[in-house]
Amino acid sequence: MRFGICVGTDAKKIEILSRTGFDYFETNTTDITTAGDADFSEFAACIEKFGLPCEAANCFVPGEIRLCAVQPDYKTISEYVQKAFLRASQCGVKTIVFGSGKARSVPEGMKTGEAFDRLAFFLREIVAPQAERYAIDLAIEPLNKNECNIINSVPDGIELADAVGQKRVKTLADLYHMYLEDDSMEALAATKGKIIHAHIANPVERRFPKPGDGFDFAPFLGALKSAGCPRCSVEAGCDDFAADAPAALEAILGANA
Repeated sequence: MRFGICVGTDAKKIEILSRTGFDYFETNTTDITTAGDADFSEFAACIEKFGLPCEAANCFVPGEIRLCAVQPDYKTISEYVQKAFLRASQCGVKTIVFGSGKARSVPEGMKTGEAFDRLAFFLREIVAPQAERYAIDLAIEPLNKNECNIINSVPDGIELADAVGQKRVKTLADLYHMYLEDDSMEALAATKGKIIHAHIANPVERRFPKPGDGFDFAPFLGALKSAGCPRCSVEAGCDDFAADAPAALEAILGANA
């Protein structure tokens, strides 16, 4: 398994990360998609300068795009998705993460089943062709019920991916959300081929993992290995990135031994 950290487009953090032993970094899809050409070129140059691969990108769809609206603006949605995948491909991204809690939330008055079908349509008809075109996987991220009112558990994410029925649309396992939703590590371990990406944090306060922080990361990492997950990114807060990033890697590698 390869390990990275979510750092958005922060050049200083990418520089620090390039010296810590992490395998890649995870950027922000919305930020790179909506950036002006000059800013995007500067970010792309940053990737080349520091030599750390940008293998994943989270925050796929911005909140102002409402995927489950009564009448979704599919022209705007399609144009955004096309640009997002183009920009991601230019950065070397292998997996885009579909959390986007506000964008995918179920509006008042709409049945959950109808919203589920709309999300499946979005992923199958709009996202999957771009994923295939650019050879980029899409990982559905289950979010806890405090952040979104649909797709809250790993089984929910797998159910949606199965409904989409496209080989590049799979599921993400996030330790923080799994912890809040009491998702089963045993069930996660049995999802061979279903989990394409993961996020890790000390879920008690959503902070960077640290050696001796009192949380046992081994069951989660072991379940990911059993499931065949290829990558796992730290997604959490920290006090001092330069000090906490290498400490996070030490904690993860120790629990992954």
